[in-house]
Amino acid sequence: MKMWIAISTLFLTNAVSYGQAAPTAVASPSSSGSVQSWIDGTVHYALTASESVQIGYFGSGNVTESTNLSGNVGYVSTSKNLPFSMVFAGGVLFGNQSGQGTTTYQNVAVSQGLIKGRWIFGVSDSFSYLPQSPTTGWSGIPGVGDIGSQPISGPAQGPAGGVLTFSGNRISNALSGSVERRLTGATSVSGSGNWMVLHFLDRNSGLDTTQTSGQVALNHRIDGRSSVSGNAVYSIFDTTGNNFLNLPGNVTFQTKGLNLQYQRMWTRSLSMNASAGPQWISSSGGSVIPSRLNLAADIGFTYTRRLTNTSIHYGRGVNGGSGVQAGALSDSIMGSIGRPLGRNWMGAVTGSYVRTSGLLTTTPASGTVPASTNGATQTFYGGAQLTRGFGRAWSGFLSYSAQDQSINSASVGQNAFSGFSQTFGIGITFAPRSTRLGEF
Repeated sequence: MKMWIAISTLFLTNAVSYGQAAPTAVASPSSSGSVQSWIDGTVHYALTASESVQIGYFGSGNVTESTNLSGNVGYVSTSKNLPFSMVFAGGVLFGNQSGQGTTTYQNVAVSQGLIKGRWIFGVSDSFSYLPQSPTTGWSGIPGVGDIGSQPISGPAQGPAGGVLTFSGNRISNALSGSVERRLTGATSVSGSGNWMVLHFLDRNSGLDTTQTSGQVALNHRIDGRSSVSGNAVYSIFDTTGNNFLNLPGNVTFQTKGLNLQYQRMWTRSLSMNASAGPQWISSSGGSVIPSRLNLAADIGFTYTRRLTNTSIHYGRGVNGGSGVQAGALSDSIMGSIGRPLGRNWMGAVTGSYVRTSGLLTTTPASGTVPASTNGATQTFYGGAQLTRGFGRAWSGFLSYSAQDQSINSASVGQNAFSGFSQTFGIGITFAPRSTRLGEF
């Protein structure tokens, strides 16, 4: 009997990634030749109950426990001209320790595309409400059983991710729109706009940040496996109004970049995406954030074959600071692998290392040469999950997650996590077969 492992978002390979445009590859129409309903598509859902134990998050040796009820649902349409996808994950965590209380989390990603002749339009939105910094899994919450849900990107790669903070409710949202015009069979021109916001609901839990960016690109397909593009991107970062840190002035800065991107499908299973180029940083107040030239880079490899998914990614560039710093430059390395370990077993491992330095500078007492107060913050988080199937719809899991962060002197006194913590989780999931809609 074939096992139905309850890593429930694996089927949503075509769903929207965090902040990206809508996908254009969709499923084929029904072979029956009948007219499809506008709601025709595939629906999948899963429900999970779990217990987790967290050690060291609220202080060395501190132990907290929680009982978790979570679930997710996804929908992917079969329309060729109007491709649509949606993923929702949410849950409630019942804290068993005094003072921890009950918390909830929600993540929603929606993508809509329109293909009309030589034009391709797309709009997508990703929203998350989290009680802490996201780390592993689609939800970003350790211990709820969703490690291995890649290639769907979670909030750990959105505006809420990066430098880790302590618990504190936060909202993050990434809205993007794109348009592409095919000039020839192999060449196209495209443009996109993005708006991202990170907002902390709890007073003094972190820096609110808004990012607005735009991009134009010229794309060319070299052959059936390779393509190249050149793009120009402009971004504005705004952390004004965060007076509780006594920041020196209104911190608004801009980046301008030129990038060359190369995509290659090495085999049917292995693909690569790489881009690099100069990135100029400037601000209205040079004494706060001096102008500088930086190298932005992004390279990733993905291997997908049946139920095996492997990826590794390196990125370098400027970001909003993850609620801890008013602008930052980060180098990150992320990797994950998920694969069957037998007829009824599935294993998944994910890990990330981020080195972050702040962009803010202050003037020393002598009043002569600006000196940086933002040394590097070293952040690591990762997790592993072992899942056992019990028939077509039920499965159980064991998971382990860890995070370690050493903060720089500029983050002392802020809501930045410092130290090492780990989370153990155990649970059971109900995930029935996917349901096809549209023909009633």
